[in-house]
Amino acid sequence: MSSLPAPSIVAPVVRFYSGRQQTFLSDGPSRWRRTTPEDAARLHTGYDRETREPHLGVYIVPVGNGFRRIGFDVFKLNLKLRESTVERLELQWREQSASLPKTQLRHLRRRAHFARSFARFEVQPENVERWKDELECILSNPDTYESI
Repeated sequence: MSSLPAPSIVAPVVRFYSGRQQTFLSDGPSRWRRTTPEDAARLHTGYDRETREPHLGVYIVPVGNGFRRIGFDVFKLNLKLRESTVERLELQWREQSASLPKTQLRHLRRRAHFARSFARFEVQPENVERWKDELECILSNPDTYESI
C-alpha cells in the first residue's frame, strides 16, 4: 500500500473590502440592493473559475460604537486555520484592546469570535491599518492553513 504525498496548500490572494461597494445584488424579482463590504468579501472568497486560484475576502465595516469590525471566512476554500494561528490572532487582539475601559472591553469580548473557519472582531479605527498588514501577512501564508 503506497501512501500519496499530502497535497500542498496554496495560500489565497487576500483582498480587503470597506466603504461603499459598486456591486448590486438582487433581493427578489424586482428589488436590487447595494452590496455591503461583508457581501463583497463573501462573494470574493472561493476559487477562480479558470485558474482555480484561491481568493479570500476580508471585510472592514464601521459599527455603532465607533469601532471597526473586521471579519473573514475560509469555509469556501476547503481550508481551516491552524489552532496556533487562531490563538495568535486572538492573543494579538486581546493585547491591543487591553487598554480600553472595562465596560467597552467586556462588550468587545462578547462580540469577538475567533474560530478555525472564520474570525470576526472589532478594533479601534486607528488600528485598522495595522490589522490589515497583519492579516495580509498571516492569511497569505500557506503555513497558516490545514486541509479539511
